[in-house]
Amino acid sequence: MSTQCIHGFLTDQCVSCRTCPHGQMTSNCVRCRATLAARPSSKTPVVTYPSEEHAGFEIFFEPAVSGWRYRGPDEAASPLSYRSAFLARKAVDQLPEGGTPVAAPKKASKKNK
Repeated sequence: MSTQCIHGFLTDQCVSCRTCPHGQMTSNCVRCRATLAARPSSKTPVVTYPSEEHAGFEIFFEPAVSGWRYRGPDEAASPLSYRSAFLARKAVDQLPEGGTPVAAPKKASKKNK
């Protein structure tokens, strides 16, 4: 089983964290970057990520919003989506005891008078 990097992805799938064949991080390797720049872009297939369990909540990737969501047992998916599974787990950890998401308070706008 692959481990997750600090960005919330599998280590071998994260552009910033994976190691290239030259023994360096792919994002820092000059030879790999030159190869990628010369290669024409192609449409990549949609990658499906496995869902996971955290504190009694299911954390899953939803391709329609291109983000991660969570849901409790017998509940609908969260109204918010998150850029990584790490952020979704963090949101679950910050839920109040009832387990329902609370909207962040809106900031008051400053008006010049």
